[in-house]
Amino acid sequence: MSETPATALGTSEGSTGGPYAGRVVRWLAIHDPGGIDTTRALQLAVAFVIVITLGYSTSRAFGLGLDVPFPLMAGAGALVLVTFTPAASRRTEARTMGRIFALAMAFLLVLIAVGPGEGHGNEMVQKLLLVPLSFLALVLRRSGMDGQRLGLSLIVVATVGTILAPTRAQAVYFLVAFCQGAAVMVALRLSPWRPSAVQAFVNSAHDVEEMLAAYLRDMSEAVRAGRPFPADLGPEVGAARARVWNALANASAEDPGARMDFEHLRAKIYRLRVAVLLLASCIPATGRGGPDWRAPFANAADHIARRLEVLDRVDDKAEERFERAIETLRAAAFDTSLDPAARFALLRAVTAFERLSLVVTGIAAQEIAPFPPPHAEEDQPPAPAPVPLLIRGPDGRRTFSAPLKVACQGLVATAITTSLDLAFHLEHAYWATMTVMFVLGNSVGETFMRVRYRTVGTLIGVALGMGIFLVLDAHLWLLAALCVFAQMIGIVTQKDRYDVASAATGFSVILGLHLIAGLGPEGMLARIYETVIGAGIALVVSYAVLPVYLTDQFRPEVRALLKRCRDSFASWWPRTQGERISMAPLAREVRQLDLRVPQLGAEQVFGHSAGDVVNIASTLDVLMTYLALLEDVTQRLALAAPQDEVVALAETARSRTLNAFAQALGEASADQGAAAAPAVEAAVPMVLALADDPQVEQALPLVADYLAYSEAVQRPLAELRIMLSDQAPWNRAAALAAGRAAPQAASP
Repeated sequence: MSETPATALGTSEGSTGGPYAGRVVRWLAIHDPGGIDTTRALQLAVAFVIVITLGYSTSRAFGLGLDVPFPLMAGAGALVLVTFTPAASRRTEARTMGRIFALAMAFLLVLIAVGPGEGHGNEMVQKLLLVPLSFLALVLRRSGMDGQRLGLSLIVVATVGTILAPTRAQAVYFLVAFCQGAAVMVALRLSPWRPSAVQAFVNSAHDVEEMLAAYLRDMSEAVRAGRPFPADLGPEVGAARARVWNALANASAEDPGARMDFEHLRAKIYRLRVAVLLLASCIPATGRGGPDWRAPFANAADHIARRLEVLDRVDDKAEERFERAIETLRAAAFDTSLDPAARFALLRAVTAFERLSLVVTGIAAQEIAPFPPPHAEEDQPPAPAPVPLLIRGPDGRRTFSAPLKVACQGLVATAITTSLDLAFHLEHAYWATMTVMFVLGNSVGETFMRVRYRTVGTLIGVALGMGIFLVLDAHLWLLAALCVFAQMIGIVTQKDRYDVASAATGFSVILGLHLIAGLGPEGMLARIYETVIGAGIALVVSYAVLPVYLTDQFRPEVRALLKRCRDSFASWWPRTQGERISMAPLAREVRQLDLRVPQLGAEQVFGHSAGDVVNIASTLDVLMTYLALLEDVTQRLALAAPQDEVVALAETARSRTLNAFAQALGEASADQGAAAAPAVEAAVPMVLALADDPQVEQALPLVADYLAYSEAVQRPLAELRIMLSDQAPWNRAAALAAGRAAPQAASP
């Protein structure tokens, strides 16, 4: 159910320019819908032009003698504010920029106070100052991503200050320069020149609807022609799904008050996608014999496609034709000349079409009305409390929390890089220290990933920069334009392609320093080995000093989540009393778990992992989808008040699912689960024998759906049983084999 967005959204988006330009355009369409980050990058380029001009003019007008350093610090102010302030509403961005500005001002004031004046001692103090500042910056991570961005902004400003090595008087001028650059960036970011993230989200949702409509058209043609039709939506829909996710994040940041409305529409779009995919699995594998079910099936698919294409129109005659097609399908499903598998497939198709109709109606109702709908201006929910520095361990004793452990790692690592600088007089040791801060993640796995991307990206970026330098050294303005363009690439790619962002940063840094301070090939090579030194030290320290492994909590978290899923499923019909527990909150928790997957997976490199966590998260996503469908059909079955035989069949299938949960949690053996399948097989003929009963006839499509989803849920549960076992290393082949065997052992 979860694809990797590796391909285009459509051919039209990739038709502008050659193959590489087309790939870039398609990548931006997926990862930056609406051009939100592209606009930030363009604003940064405009800000650079303005602050360089203003900074140079200011230095010349007042005779400061800082024609290069003054614009450099002003540019740092603009860069820090746009890099560490994610796109959001103007109010939120203004608040974030204010915090970054206040922290930078505090550091510059400290620099003015502690700077001993001219000479080597001034430079020494500023280098040593980076060590406690690194610890402080990493402690800020206890406040979440906002704290992490705030800490990184402090390190960037401190590093630029160390590079410039100002005296007290110069530090005052640099404070003014930073204010100048920050003012320009704030004015540009808070201006009306910015696209609507909400509109980008709506457009992304429309793209998915159009693709699914085209898929239904293809299904209709294949059914009419009697051709096999694969139940695979294709990579384009997977890419469009990723685009919706990215657009949702931007829209929620732009209008936090309407976040729930955006979530509801996204959920409907995802449910539409799953419903279309399940419809494709309901096409009976039969020849031309028996009743004509192909024409009504194709007509119903065409009707849903038309509704998706024109959501704002209601055609009563088309609705009547759709109802007639559904009735014809239902009649074909009860034709005794069809084999039981085809009859159940058509019964599932009837329910699938009805579900699709309801989902499309819900989407139309939400999109036709003003979107987002007017909502009361409410205060933002309180920010989560920062992680305590000390927490209680399993034995009851207080121990360091993860943020404090990472801060201690940063203190040790920056102390090592600074010591190397003092011992060997490295000319550009600040690069090693700054690399430590950028690659040191919140766990060993995250650090490993960042080290890999930062090192490879820097190597590529510096090599490319050196080549450009050798070819275009005489064309200073062209080099400056390329330097600004690389900074723009870094802004756009920093969220999803850290390797590309690192390459762009390395490229822009060496060209920028060449333009500003005449950095030559030797200094450019220093950028590579200083980065490698800093990355290597960060990785070793992360692994050896108070290591943080998020997977220590991962497996218990997944088991606890599975238990809550079981409790939720057990609270549904039949023969249950008490309040029904919804799957919605659990699905949101799985989404949060997905955000941690890359870091968790990387920790396997160190032989310290809960298994293939990427597959665990993906399997959980599939499980949640089927459970949500089971919740829906269970509720509808309960409202239909079926006969005792139908209830008994549902009860048998329910017991089979509960037993599969017990196996996944290690509370039951596989032998115990095998006994449930014959009971389901024995109950099915009893229900089919009562098909002439009008009450049973009405419930049969729902029964077919219930059995299908009850069977489908066996596979992810069987795979999770292997994934969560204590086997080490994790056995991928065994998990896949268990998943393949589960439906066969439990097939009705």
